[in-house]
Amino acid sequence: MDMTEAVARAAAADEARLRRAYAAGVAHGSVSTRCTAEEERTYSPLRLLTLAMLHLPDLAVCAYVLDVIVEEYELDRVREVLVEEVGATAAGALRLAHRALETHARTVGYGTGVWLERVLDYASASLCGQTDPEAPVLLERARGAAVALTAATAATADDRMRVPEELAHGLADLLVVYLIARTIG
Repeated sequence: MDMTEAVARAAAADEARLRRAYAAGVAHGSVSTRCTAEEERTYSPLRLLTLAMLHLPDLAVCAYVLDVIVEEYELDRVREVLVEEVGATAAGALRLAHRALETHARTVGYGTGVWLERVLDYASASLCGQTDPEAPVLLERARGAAVALTAATAATADDRMRVPEELAHGLADLLVVYLIARTIG
């Protein structure tokens, strides 16, 4: 499957499919984090965001290479490995950022429901807004996640409600990468 077709299939995802992909990504992320949910929930939001950000350089490199070679059929084995790595790395970062949202919400005293709805809305808008079939969608979403998670990390110091807003953007970008990788694979 080429990237254009994968993005189109991912863009056709309804809310139920986005929810399932999000839940699957958070669950699949345990392979990457090697922690249980209970362990992760004991960490501070800042630690969880820092750990999530450590996944992003690998994600960007793999996403870039996958964007470049996805059309090269003679590289099928490399492509398979990259698709798996992009999915696993995105899932690990998604899981840690999700836990950061949960932990921050518990610490500050807000509900996560509205922010998770925003994640789905942002992801859907991102997928539907993808019009250039030549654009490196995986790399752009990986970069978007890096910017948003960095902003969320910085906001932990003094802007409580900017943290969930930036997390929602970062989680949406990670969800898009995860969903496209799963669609390709």
